[in-house]
Amino acid sequence: MQEFDLALKMCCHEELYEEAAKSVERYQKMMRKEGLPISKLSYTANQFYLEAAAKYLRTNKMSEMKEVLSHLDTEDQLVFLKTHKCFAEAADLLKREGKDEEAAKLMMQHGFVLEAAKLTNQKEFRASCLLAAARLSVAGICKVENVRDILSEALELFQRTDQKSGSAEATYLIGLLEKDFYMLKKAFGMFLRVNHNAGAVEALFGATSCDVESEAILGLTSYGIEALLNLVKAFKKAGTNAEKEMVKSCFEYFGIVLIDGKSCQVSQNEAGCILEHLSENYKQREKRTSDKLSVSLEEVKFALNKHLLNRLTAVIHHLLGLSFPNICTKFIAGLKCEDETCEDFHSSLSLHEIKSIFQCKMHLAAINGLLLEAKQVFPKDLLHEPNAIDELLTADKYALCKSLINAIFPKHFHLRMVSENPVVCKQILSLYRFSHKNSNPCRAVLRECIRSEFRNETAQNRRESTDLWLRMMQVFAFTSTYPEEFERLLFKEEDDYNRELKMADERGRGRSKGIEGRYGMLLPDKYAGNAESTYLCFIRLLQDSMDQLYIHRNLEQCRWLFYRFMNVLVKKCVDPLIPSIGNTVALLEFQFILCSAVLMRLCKTMTLCLPKSYIALFHYWDYLFARGDRCKDAFTFSVIQEYKPQDTKQAIEKFKLHLRYLANVLCGYENFNVLFDAFGDLGFIVSGEAERTVVLCLVMLVNADQVLGWKYKDRLAKIFPTLREFLAELKRDYPSKVPERLIKIVDLMSETSSVKEVVDGLKELLLCRDKEYLADCCWRWDPKGTRVTKYENNKPVRGIYFEVADLDRFAYLSQARNFEEAEIDLEKDMYIEEREDPLANIASIRQQKQQQKASAKRKLWGLFLFVYCCVRWKRISSSKQESPDMALGVFKKADVDPTQCDLCGVKFLQRPANFAAQTEPSEKEPSEVTTATEADWEENMDRNEIFAAGETFENHIMLDEHGNNFASYQRYFEFFRINVEPLIRKGMDVMESIADNTCIKGHFASNEQSNHMQSRIQAAIKKISDMVEDIYRRKAWADAEETMSKLASNLNSNVDKASNWLKETESRLLKEEEFDHDKDLDSEVKCEEDTFEELHPKKPSRKMMKRRRK
Repeated sequence: MQEFDLALKMCCHEELYEEAAKSVERYQKMMRKEGLPISKLSYTANQFYLEAAAKYLRTNKMSEMKEVLSHLDTEDQLVFLKTHKCFAEAADLLKREGKDEEAAKLMMQHGFVLEAAKLTNQKEFRASCLLAAARLSVAGICKVENVRDILSEALELFQRTDQKSGSAEATYLIGLLEKDFYMLKKAFGMFLRVNHNAGAVEALFGATSCDVESEAILGLTSYGIEALLNLVKAFKKAGTNAEKEMVKSCFEYFGIVLIDGKSCQVSQNEAGCILEHLSENYKQREKRTSDKLSVSLEEVKFALNKHLLNRLTAVIHHLLGLSFPNICTKFIAGLKCEDETCEDFHSSLSLHEIKSIFQCKMHLAAINGLLLEAKQVFPKDLLHEPNAIDELLTADKYALCKSLINAIFPKHFHLRMVSENPVVCKQILSLYRFSHKNSNPCRAVLRECIRSEFRNETAQNRRESTDLWLRMMQVFAFTSTYPEEFERLLFKEEDDYNRELKMADERGRGRSKGIEGRYGMLLPDKYAGNAESTYLCFIRLLQDSMDQLYIHRNLEQCRWLFYRFMNVLVKKCVDPLIPSIGNTVALLEFQFILCSAVLMRLCKTMTLCLPKSYIALFHYWDYLFARGDRCKDAFTFSVIQEYKPQDTKQAIEKFKLHLRYLANVLCGYENFNVLFDAFGDLGFIVSGEAERTVVLCLVMLVNADQVLGWKYKDRLAKIFPTLREFLAELKRDYPSKVPERLIKIVDLMSETSSVKEVVDGLKELLLCRDKEYLADCCWRWDPKGTRVTKYENNKPVRGIYFEVADLDRFAYLSQARNFEEAEIDLEKDMYIEEREDPLANIASIRQQKQQQKASAKRKLWGLFLFVYCCVRWKRISSSKQESPDMALGVFKKADVDPTQCDLCGVKFLQRPANFAAQTEPSEKEPSEVTTATEADWEENMDRNEIFAAGETFENHIMLDEHGNNFASYQRYFEFFRINVEPLIRKGMDVMESIADNTCIKGHFASNEQSNHMQSRIQAAIKKISDMVEDIYRRKAWADAEETMSKLASNLNSNVDKASNWLKETESRLLKEEEFDHDKDLDSEVKCEEDTFEELHPKKPSRKMMKRRRK
């Protein structure tokens, strides 16, 4: 046997591997034929055939290689071919064996996608192959014919197999290929529904190259940028299942395979744009013959973040070059627009145009907020100086937010179309459409904008500025955080002022001396028993007035508190306590229309002539302040209908007194004259505030006989000659900045004394500025179920009933004074009855809220400590029993959290905790309703499609199906942890031992065999890894244990074979080394003997040898 082994070695030294293999086969055949036991040789025929195949492969003799390999079994042939990257030959072998699906997967794994598509019969896999081919073609990496047809087939197959992510990418590539915006928009929505944010960003970027209206691309941008930022956040820390899935889909999209926790393989064909962001050492280090780059995980994340930042800046730069619908500020004020390049509207707006303007401004505000958020989200090392994001923002970083706020709360007149009825008001002003899952970037940035504005003001303005507090009240109401956020800032400012006051007293200075903001701080009546000696901000009077209307439903208290609030401004009459003209008139308008509606309710025969926009104010204010749980059914019309005073006549008198007070404030009360001040500055003329003030004055004058008194007509009209002089002077100095319609109505009021002429002038002014008409209004409340005529649109009227005004009645109307009262002294008799100090009551409520807050804080802290202790105890108690994590990364864990259930493959509804507060309720009994357009319904359905079809986390975990899946998964998890994981670890150890053994690696007859053994183990582990992915994808937990046990058995067999082969080979090679070593020693000794003959002992005679043996 030694001589035979030696002969085999000699064959190997001469690379006669085939002869050696055939010699082994002949020897074994001879031994079997003679029935003799086959002695175990040092080498096997398979070893020699593998070495022979490797030799032929090195010399590119493919036919000889195949001939040699044919002596091996199919599995060994496949292992050899895959190890040496002969994928086409491996696929041919699989096809000959009838394993087309395996051949297809092999071809797909190594980039031969079209060949793989031809081989497979599985629809889902064929679709993936076709999509991969189209992707490479669109990227310009390879040329594929009939790409459009390939994509169409792939899309159809994806839809049949319900592969939503694949459908989205196929749709995206079709849109990109044809530059079809609507296909890209469809793909964008499909990507977002499956939480594929990377695909959504690419679809958005592709859409920017399409020729489409600016509003259409803007609608995608706010959603797309938020998806982009969520992806960047997930790169930092993927805490939820949804975030992990988001990162995984991004990696798959760019051909990135996570090898372990620190390194990745990046496909050069699929990575596309991110390759240019990899550092040069990675690109130069890898061989260009390989499609894969080995890159660290941190480097991959950096490259992806850089790519996403580039996409963000490119999209925003494109957006900044577009123009969006708006109404011309000069036109709205009645001025002539001389800018020929002005693209804004220069006519009265339709409902569609109003909605378009407001939606664009909301999207732009949301983008404003997302850009500010991006500065915090992106890694700092990406945002060099000059900052790429700062370049996208204007000098005023909240400019787009302020544009939206100014549109919702304008200085000029209220646009009636914005709130013509409750339904339209909600459609136009609702921010819910901009809620993306749990966030609302538009709402968030508006809050931050007003907080920033408040923080940057001086202490005096924070305590005294009526405009600042009104702006905060409006914005917080619009963003559904009123009154909580409003009161938080109010509490802080009051506490700061009282603390400063206390410190001043301790230093011996006079009370409030030198402390900023003292005019805005009021001290409750010290004689009130329950009053605190705490200064309160004056704005609390207005806040309490609104609360009395919308929470307590008390109209009298609402009216009285507003009077107290307004009186603070009138009596002190200092800046910045005096509000702007626009804000002052807005408050007076609402109080006027509110009190007028109450009078119409109490006086059944009263008919008032009002502009349509004044009636729309009810829906506007209700939308802002009558939302949320604290204001259930607190719509102004229902509050007025429920108002039943004990003395109706006295109630009428009080409301008329209040209207007279409003008229006096408007036209001159002590030093406070809104109408006069409105013409004192050119800015008020240009902004439309002066015209708005004039309209309110005319409306009061037209209805003076019924709600004010005949003397008030003269009082309201007497200032107009003076205003006429102001306007004439301004017209001379600034001819292009004084509107003709304002001059015309002021001239008319300066000359006429006829109510009919006044009402005609008012009608013409309203028609000119917004195609608005005057309406004859009265109160009407039809019971439910009332039959109405077709002329009333088949709707019951519940509130103010109006119809086009009959202006002729003002010509023949005798100036009836059936409600006229004797003139009274407002200062003396406004509220003659004794009342408790409102500030004392407010202070008491404030103290109660503070106590409740402190109590709630203590309870919350106690609850927090309890939960912390429970969690800590649970962790300590279960730490010893906790199953060890599987460190190899082969097993794919599945669990459930509030974002999605990996066990069942269900994504949950992202329903915010304050969902009810965010979905603003519509009025249950509106006086008018409108039917949403088909486009509105389509948009609404598209936005809520996933919401309606999904389910919540709380409901899902209670389902039996989820429970069964959880139990099956746990069994599968335990089986894998106990039986498969140790086996994989053992296989990896064996592969490492074989690879580290230098003797085997350099041996002439064991090199290929060692590679073969390692490849077999690696292939078995790969099969387990692929099956883990497949089980996770299909959620096939029930039969996972059975499937995995077969693969584990195969791995175990290969590991045992490799382990035994390693032991035997090491033992044999060790003996060979010892034999060679002894031989070398003998040769060395012999050499020395030949060299030094004198040292050689003499040979004993044969006779002596025989004697010694005896």
